[in-house]
Amino acid sequence: MDEFRLRDVERADLPMIWKWRNAEHIRIHMYHDQWIPWEDHVSWFERDQQNPSSYTKLFIYKERPIGVVRFTNIDQKQGTCEWGFYIGDREAPKGAGTAMGMLGLDFMFETVGIRKVCAEVLDVNVASLRFHEKLGFVPEGRLIEQIVREGKFIDVIPMGLFKDGWLKRREILKRGQDDGNRNHRKKGRS
Repeated sequence: MDEFRLRDVERADLPMIWKWRNAEHIRIHMYHDQWIPWEDHVSWFERDQQNPSSYTKLFIYKERPIGVVRFTNIDQKQGTCEWGFYIGDREAPKGAGTAMGMLGLDFMFETVGIRKVCAEVLDVNVASLRFHEKLGFVPEGRLIEQIVREGKFIDVIPMGLFKDGWLKRREILKRGQDDGNRNHRKKGRS
């Protein structure tokens, strides 16, 4: 985990993020899967910089940007927000997604003080469903035939994670990583 960190997105990051966000392997899993013109991307960034109810963070591995995590609709009164994320760099190390999730959730729960993070996952995105479950999110219903993809309607699964659930899950994930590292070291000595 020491090799990963989050930082605010800067204007200089826009070309890289635009390329990632328009990549087919990213777009197919997004709620809005249309190609984003450059001008729209720049407009989004300028609006986002002025929006007090959002944070967009670049996910860094060994000083190399590899992904984005975004929190929107932050409601301090209710203590809720929504999130989205992706690993844009196809050469990202194994486990990078989990590290990004852990850093992002720690940021929202510990630094911002949110009590609940919400997600909407396309039901065809099995990897994202499993990822959210791994982090401790639980399904909160099902939006039947919510969006259309390639002429077919698909469901969206709302999911939520409360701070107390995250604190418990984070410890389990940390222990799992420590166990995995110990097992890896033991195998290396044999």
